[in-house]
Amino acid sequence: MKITELKPDPLVCPLCGKPNTCINLGVLDIKKSCWCNDPTITFPEELLSQIPPELRRKACICKTCVLNFQASQKSQ
Repeated sequence: MKITELKPDPLVCPLCGKPNTCINLGVLDIKKSCWCNDPTITFPEELLSQIPPELRRKACICKTCVLNFQASQKSQ
């Protein structure tokens, strides 16, 4: 079964299907900071466009996918 065939899970990365370790979801204490708030991590449109349309804005990309994308951009 493909990731795109599953019901979107906000705690699963829409690119790799692994846990995205998002702290922002379901947390009432807004003082906690998720890894995605790190200023060195960016989410360029080129990365976001890789998310299947039906999963966009339904789950966060995981840190591994973001860092792998950033590394691939630096090596080009």
